[in-house]
Amino acid sequence: MKEQFLQKIFSYIESNGLIGPGDIVFAGVSGGADSMCLLEVLRSYQKEMDFELRVIHVEHGIRGEDSLADAAYVRQYCEKREIPCEVVTVDARGYSGTHGISVEESARELRYGAFEAAAQAVENAWAADTARTAPAGGMRHVRIAVAHHMEDQAETVLWQMIRGSDIKGLGGMRPKRGRIIRPLLAVERAQIEAFLREEGIRWREDVTNGDSTYTRNRLRMEVLPVLMQLNGQAIGHLCESAGRLQETEEYLSEQTDALYAHYIKKTPRGGLLVQDALLRERPLMQRRVLYRALETVCGRAKDLGARHIVLLQELFSHQAGRELMLPYRVRARRTYEGVELFVKSGSEVIEKEIAPGQLRMEILEHVPITEISKKKYTKWFDYDKIECNVQIRKRQSGDFLVIDSAGHRQKLKNYLVNEKIPQAERDGLWLLADGSHIMWVIGHRISDYYKVDEHTKRVLEVQYYGGNEDE
Repeated sequence: MKEQFLQKIFSYIESNGLIGPGDIVFAGVSGGADSMCLLEVLRSYQKEMDFELRVIHVEHGIRGEDSLADAAYVRQYCEKREIPCEVVTVDARGYSGTHGISVEESARELRYGAFEAAAQAVENAWAADTARTAPAGGMRHVRIAVAHHMEDQAETVLWQMIRGSDIKGLGGMRPKRGRIIRPLLAVERAQIEAFLREEGIRWREDVTNGDSTYTRNRLRMEVLPVLMQLNGQAIGHLCESAGRLQETEEYLSEQTDALYAHYIKKTPRGGLLVQDALLRERPLMQRRVLYRALETVCGRAKDLGARHIVLLQELFSHQAGRELMLPYRVRARRTYEGVELFVKSGSEVIEKEIAPGQLRMEILEHVPITEISKKKYTKWFDYDKIECNVQIRKRQSGDFLVIDSAGHRQKLKNYLVNEKIPQAERDGLWLLADGSHIMWVIGHRISDYYKVDEHTKRVLEVQYYGGNEDE
């Protein structure tokens, strides 16, 4: 069993080009079953391939004594086998508080940050060593090996499905992404544990793996068992489907590259022009090219979603001069040739007439929270929470506000009734809207969701001149 298990993983490593001669491979080892298996598999693979193996353990500061015991176990295990081991301590809870994200997400960001820092340190040392020569097989690389297996892949595919992800997301985790490699994606958790028992290798249990408040855990504990009851090969089939979708994505990516080169031009101000001729292509390829262009201008993909691409597609049907506000200070402007994407520099001021007054909007940065305006007709909003294009309009069906810090919603209609605003006045109210989410019933309240706090980086200041602007 052991030899078949190892050979299956070795073949996967080789067919996907995960490790080459002379590479340095950092194995992320938590002490759990998956990562202990990864470590032993890589140690065995050193008999097949000449590479250097190191271990990095990240202690997240979450589970108290158990977490410290995990770190001690990994360190001692490596010392007995003379494997270089680095233990990095981070504060996931503190990071969560300062960055406004979950502890789970914080731990992941800090963990991969530690992995990347270790890899960068090696590459910096290589750059300083002018006498270093490449191995006979070619270039030398630094790899970071993580222990995701088939169940992890199945969970990822399911999570991406319920999020409404595109083909790239539905393809799940790749065997190799940048310097990250996943040698165990070809094997199941049961095979991993059987291998460890056969080898007499102990592992540490993380009690948080049984906490169903974490999305991944619920998928693993509640959803996958039901799917396995329906079809005993469900995990394998999900992984096979992910593999086929990865192949599909690779092909579509090549087609996107060609269309991008044909339809996207650089502009004098450093932005990109998406030419009207792109609309001749299939909607699928339009969306892919637009997403690629938007990601290029933004410099990152986080916070970019399908809603932004839909807005860009709609912009092509408007007259020249129409603009959209997008994440990361990016603007989309309809021109006579297409849609231009560019980063707006400096402080932008937009003014719009709304009878009987005027609305003025400006994006502010690095503003102390103590300076929040208390005026009735001057409001501040967390700009980076805006999901669509800010609109100034009258009410529509489906409009809502967030009425408290817990995120509870209230229909705009119910809010107007509760505030005893006369029926005759409701249709005449001006609204600042983010899609169906009402940011501000002008002259009345704002949505709690957009309130600025200590995590706010950019502020959208909106002033209405028409009421008593000094209120």
